[in-house]
Amino acid sequence: MLHAVHDVASKLLAVSSFQDVCLSVLNRCMLDNGRFEAGRFGRGQHSSASAGAVLNGVVSIPCVPARLRQRVRRLGCSLLTTEGHLRGHDEHPGDGTTSWSLAQVLHGIAKDSTGQFLRSANFANGLTRLLALQNRSDGSWPLRRGDFDDPVFAFYPVLLFEQLSRTQGPYAEYVQESIRLTADYLLDVASATNGTIADAALAVSALDRIFRLGRLDDRAVSRYFDHKARLISDLVDETGNLHLTDKYIQNDLQPRWHSVTWTPVLYACTRHWGGVQSSHNFQISARLIESFDRTESGWKGPSHSPGRASSWASSLALLNVYLLARDIVTSGLDVTEYQNTMRSMSARKRFDVVISFGGPDRAVAREIRDHLVAAGLRVFFDTDFRHDLLGEDLAILLQDIYFERSRFAIAILSRSFLKSDWAGNWEWKAVLARMNKQRQGYLLPYFLENVEVPGLNPTIGFLSADKVSPCEFADIVVRKVQAGRRP
Repeated sequence: MLHAVHDVASKLLAVSSFQDVCLSVLNRCMLDNGRFEAGRFGRGQHSSASAGAVLNGVVSIPCVPARLRQRVRRLGCSLLTTEGHLRGHDEHPGDGTTSWSLAQVLHGIAKDSTGQFLRSANFANGLTRLLALQNRSDGSWPLRRGDFDDPVFAFYPVLLFEQLSRTQGPYAEYVQESIRLTADYLLDVASATNGTIADAALAVSALDRIFRLGRLDDRAVSRYFDHKARLISDLVDETGNLHLTDKYIQNDLQPRWHSVTWTPVLYACTRHWGGVQSSHNFQISARLIESFDRTESGWKGPSHSPGRASSWASSLALLNVYLLARDIVTSGLDVTEYQNTMRSMSARKRFDVVISFGGPDRAVAREIRDHLVAAGLRVFFDTDFRHDLLGEDLAILLQDIYFERSRFAIAILSRSFLKSDWAGNWEWKAVLARMNKQRQGYLLPYFLENVEVPGLNPTIGFLSADKVSPCEFADIVVRKVQAGRRP
């Protein structure tokens, strides 16, 4: 499979060898004396935050030889002092220990499959120092003690804690209280009305990992699903265009610090939300590929000014290209067809799935909705969009949602559906209109009862509740959507 992924990645970037690009970037990231390039290639200054990007980016790609990956991780470990401090920037050598850089470097080191670096006192003391930076009252992560906090600083600690929890080593229990505090904080971030879409995306992606670890209680799980459903639908706007933008952050204390959440490298966060052919993933991957500078053999990041490629942007972008290529291969897609669709407007649907049902069948519909949302699909479910529906002409709005803005429609068919003024009338008319235009692959019927539905072609495949449970039906829908059988 690795060979196939390498070929797809090479085609995506229009280069002869993806591996050669990885090795070229990694070589330019490494300076003398165990230092890592701070920003643009050729700058010649060290940054431990950039080291974290290298360790978590290009060094994580399997086509980089294992011996080379191990050597770079060893250099990363050497950035930690025996007291757990990080080597600072060349301009501020005594001040490299921020929660942002420390979490990244520790996570990059923890990825080592041999576990040898986890056994070092430097790693143990670095982890202790990181945990001490967390605000224990609200779970947030300040940049430094007394400095500002930001949702982005909580992301890499969660990745680190997930890695340590899965290794079942000595640190698994050590980080559990910090996971709980961070989860509470991230739930608040995901629900904030004054935050950015990028903040919410990082928060929900981190919560995905905490959820998979089984560290959310029932109430937190319910909040997580609700926030995730809303976020995924908000990733694209009403016209189907990507709603994500780069987010710049900086502090006002000395030494000054700045960073950016760069949209193209968020594919690693969103890739499981609806699959590789989901509208937001098409558009994020398009930005990722289009921003590759073949002359520089790298990425400049959010900067549009002329100059050399950036170490951190190139390292993280390469990982995202690898993940995209792997997802294309796993989905059985043709890379050329994917590229053509990626560039087209036809990929821009706001919702993966809309659900139509009669009022008495709401419990079944919600069970299906919860399962689809947990799998990362963008779902139109009426109660999730009360604010969009309020005051609108629903006949016109629902026609638009069902006809123009969705990839698939689930119809939960029963006597209640047929009696419903909305589901059995306006929504069903919109479904039939779409089916007249598109003969197959749009409607996903689920029968709760044996009823005759006007206008439904008897040759269309369906599933029924007497043989398939709502959760099993939802699983099948997820596989269909993620398999890329796109309308």
